[in-house]
Amino acid sequence: MNRRVRARRATTASRTTIAVAAALVSAVFACNAPDAPDARTAAGAADAQSSETLFAGGVVWTADPANPRAEAVLVRDGAIEYVGTSAEASERTGPDAQTVDLAGRMLLPGFVESHTHPAVAGLIASTFQVIGTETVAEVQEALAQYAAANPDEEVLFGFGFPGALASAVNSAGVTGPHKEDLDAVVSDRPVMILAVDAHSAWLNSRALEVAGIDRDTPDPVPGIHFYQRDASGEPTGWAVEGAAFWPLLPVFGIGSEEQFRAALSATLPELSSMGVTTIFDAGIPGGETTLRNALSAVAGLERDGQLPVRYRASWYVDSPNVEPAEVVANVNAVRGDFASDLLDIHTVKIAIDGTIEGQTAAMLAPYASGGSGAVALSGEPLASLLTALRQAGLDAHAHAIGDRTLRAVLDAVAVAREAVPESGSRVAVAHAMLADDEDLPRLRALDVTIQTTPHWAHDMQGSLALYSRLLDPVRGARIMRLRDLWAAAPMVAFGADFPATGLPFPLTSPLHGIKIGITRLGPGASDGPPYPPVDQSLALEEMLLGYTANGARQLGLEGVTGMIRPGLAADLVVVDRDLFAIAPHEIDQAQVDMTVLAGRVVFAREGG
Repeated sequence: MNRRVRARRATTASRTTIAVAAALVSAVFACNAPDAPDARTAAGAADAQSSETLFAGGVVWTADPANPRAEAVLVRDGAIEYVGTSAEASERTGPDAQTVDLAGRMLLPGFVESHTHPAVAGLIASTFQVIGTETVAEVQEALAQYAAANPDEEVLFGFGFPGALASAVNSAGVTGPHKEDLDAVVSDRPVMILAVDAHSAWLNSRALEVAGIDRDTPDPVPGIHFYQRDASGEPTGWAVEGAAFWPLLPVFGIGSEEQFRAALSATLPELSSMGVTTIFDAGIPGGETTLRNALSAVAGLERDGQLPVRYRASWYVDSPNVEPAEVVANVNAVRGDFASDLLDIHTVKIAIDGTIEGQTAAMLAPYASGGSGAVALSGEPLASLLTALRQAGLDAHAHAIGDRTLRAVLDAVAVAREAVPESGSRVAVAHAMLADDEDLPRLRALDVTIQTTPHWAHDMQGSLALYSRLLDPVRGARIMRLRDLWAAAPMVAFGADFPATGLPFPLTSPLHGIKIGITRLGPGASDGPPYPPVDQSLALEEMLLGYTANGARQLGLEGVTGMIRPGLAADLVVVDRDLFAIAPHEIDQAQVDMTVLAGRVVFAREGG
């Protein structure tokens, strides 16, 4: 990861730095990308498409256990018509068909990004970036440079301060980022900078004033989502967990439909260039209006023929004060307004704990500092919500970093399943960075999917040393047990959780995740000690399943996509080499040459 401080200028619109041209956002995302390719738009590529296309001459991996390998694939009218031998595929192919000569390359099902935040990420990318900073001084330097270069921007919205600042004592003598350090650089304009994991925010005094946050302001969820305070009760400027800062987006003029349209016009083509054909947006926080603005932007892209992915959104819950029936009604109302061929929302994202870095992930044993984090929603309230979702046939996606959180989710699932034995509702636990051995067998018994981020299974920004310091030695060395989770859960699916991954966008691709999951080495690394536990690596085929068939099943799309099988949509990706024929550490050097959504080319690499 590039350690240089990076401050990028965004175009000013309204009162914020957010409404930025898509080209600028794309440039921010491509920063430090090795040979980032140019994506063709879905609409432009569609003109060149035939109703029938034959893919042959390379390696075909299908993710279909009944027919895992093939020589050729015939696509007709956006669906997979035939998978098998080249000879029979040619016999079935009409005279006007287009032929894609794989020339030894590999054809795979389109990748499923089962946990990401492209709408929010697009907004964030249009801010000034401090990814790669390690100290308060480096953040101050980036802010000073950006503020001086953009004197007309009334609100300075940034992203990427390091998670390590959350456990450091600042210049004012309290833990975490402090408003005084931002005031020393900019005091006349609101400043809000999100942490690199997007689980906390750093505000200056002017931002607190504009937002109306003072010593008398109650914490949104005391002890879980809160405003850090000094000994006198004054907010320090560190807003911990989402309910303490996401509602501030509209306060600062962030999150209009136009802003989301610009943001998604940048992020979604980038995902296409990574071979992604289906995404799960795991939360557009900020309230119903913000969510509707984002979905309106997605719907607009689809109407204009510019939506290059299947988009599955979610309703975001981050408070214990929820009424299950109201949540169900809200999801169904939004779904009724926006569901289409490519866009749908039938999942409730439940933010149940925080992060290890912020010591807000809930642990069965205390952190070295003495606290053990907190579970925002558990027991009867969580069980009631899951029960209501099962009754309505809606899915749940629970953010659970800590081992105590995982246990709380499983306890609630058990109650909900007993209350509603038969349901099409599915539960996925996101992340599961720490899991107690006692709870692993319960995953299969309760049919709970694990959705996790293999990118975290390497020493990213010194995470190993940080976790070893924050946790006891045993648990500090037991992060991201991919092999144990794979063996225990009925299914494991993968996603990058961008932008909370903590990596530049190009390094969050499925190919990078696959390489890390196999080697437990970082992007570009070919040797060195693997991230412990060293026996937790997965095999290539397992990693591929986690990014294809398993992701589709998590989203209830197994009858639509996720495999190369006759009758399914022709969601395909062409990679420039056979991944099974190269060393595992070389997988992240492979390039996506073509991405196909329902038979339509939505990305083609120049020269690929």
